[in-house]
Amino acid sequence: MKPEEIITEDSNSGFEFFKAVGKENGINCECAGGKSNIFHMLEQTEEKKICVIADGAAIGPEVDRLYQYASRRDNIYLYFPESFEWLILSSGLIEGKELQDILENPEVYIDSRTYFSWERFFSHLLTEKTRDTYLQYSKSKLNEVYLHEKNREMILKVIKGIEWK
Repeated sequence: MKPEEIITEDSNSGFEFFKAVGKENGINCECAGGKSNIFHMLEQTEEKKICVIADGAAIGPEVDRLYQYASRRDNIYLYFPESFEWLILSSGLIEGKELQDILENPEVYIDSRTYFSWERFFSHLLTEKTRDTYLQYSKSKLNEVYLHEKNREMILKVIKGIEWK
């Protein structure tokens, strides 16, 4: 599917990333401003091919409603990774056996007493793995290095079923 519009639940670095990718490829990207607004935005765009990208950890209460709505329309693609940080960690940009082990078995590493959600765990992990490197990550402001062609393509490759160009 080649989207004409992207709707993100994320309003920080994830939104910045997909807005830049969209701009480069002639795809409008909008921030829903929270998971509860996604459904309303979908109702406003009846004909366009839409890709909804939302953190799997955050979308839980809305997923059934969104799935039911999308299953009645062939122009909506739902993609719910654990988080934008998980996408980056899964892309191969950051290497290491320990990281691969964590991505393959996150439930072994995530302590719910320390992390309220898997999203917070992956945010912390990415921040720590990139601290003091050229890939240094901040949730609030996207590091431009993630938009460099090779890095951007590695991140987008994690998302199956979407044609970006």
